[in-house]
Amino acid sequence: MTTKNIIQLQGIEKRFGKFVAVSNLDLDLREGEFFSLLGPSGCGKTTALRMIAGFQEPSAGKVIIDGEDMAGIPANSRPTNMVFQSYAIFPHLNVGNNVAYGLRHRGISKSEINTRVTEALEMVELGGLQERGATELSGGQRQRVALARALVMRPKVLLLDEPLSALDKKLREQMQFEMRHLQRELGITFVMVTHDQYEAMTMSDRIGVMFEGRLVQVDEPSTLYAKPCNKDIASFIGEMNFLPARVEADTGDSLKISVPCFGEMNILKNPNVVQTGREIEIGIRPEQLEISAQKPEGYDSMVAGKIRDVAFYGENVHYHVQVEGADRPIAASVPNYFHTVDHRPGDPVWLGVQSASVIDLGQRQSKPQ
Repeated sequence: MTTKNIIQLQGIEKRFGKFVAVSNLDLDLREGEFFSLLGPSGCGKTTALRMIAGFQEPSAGKVIIDGEDMAGIPANSRPTNMVFQSYAIFPHLNVGNNVAYGLRHRGISKSEINTRVTEALEMVELGGLQERGATELSGGQRQRVALARALVMRPKVLLLDEPLSALDKKLREQMQFEMRHLQRELGITFVMVTHDQYEAMTMSDRIGVMFEGRLVQVDEPSTLYAKPCNKDIASFIGEMNFLPARVEADTGDSLKISVPCFGEMNILKNPNVVQTGREIEIGIRPEQLEISAQKPEGYDSMVAGKIRDVAFYGENVHYHVQVEGADRPIAASVPNYFHTVDHRPGDPVWLGVQSASVIDLGQRQSKPQ
């Protein structure tokens, strides 16, 4: 069964004077999906969200929601609702009145308001807290009240502007899973803006990555991670070792390459990159590298080096290894099964890698990174 598009952005552009905040944005969002717009500060993602919501009008292009052109339709008449970064909870109202606020301005009967408020609070696991004052809530509870206030309006699309950024790390991670579970239960389309790559990867069905006002790649999280369309995406999504390589042969689906420190490899072509010329860039994720004191067996390529730095992160350990032929140390990440650091600065080690885990990043970029 084909899922219909609930939102279509067609040739969207937003200009503020001579500054172009969003340029040539084309994007289809599917009904019932959790979609994230991801990118660094100032990339245009929040501006795009505000144009969907109706808080800003595009300078060019169309916003279509559920088949209807939204041109000239104000925010309060669109089938969307928005949860803001600050939550915007009214401090003088209790929980129930905060959630009921939007309904009371639509002339809905008191009995229906009470029913819908109760249902919305149950959805976000705040049942029975209608009378609690807004100032008596924890950060996580305020976030849930903001969600309930949006959900009680029964929108077709819920828009989320960095909704978890005000929470501490542990609570933020907890709420990521709770919001994802809630979205699946409700089946409502969620569109979230975030600059946190791990948050987007954890919560989303698909992610659109933006740089400098342009949408660069839209894919499932696993595809963005394994087949980024360029070095900027590869660098922004997770950690990556970048190495120059030379194409020695092109066999159609794969490339025979020569890498200064690892020697010759046969790697899969990345269908998402520009493949021109013989000088390319490759990427290797730190967790794909085997590190050991002895030369490892069973790997396609191996190189000897010395530990330069060690970073202990609790659940894993990052080693930075200086090897001959590499301009900078190569990072290798190891799960911390036994709460130990096995290698120290100055120790000789070996790195091993399988060709299947090497990512083709296409034509080498000439600009410095």
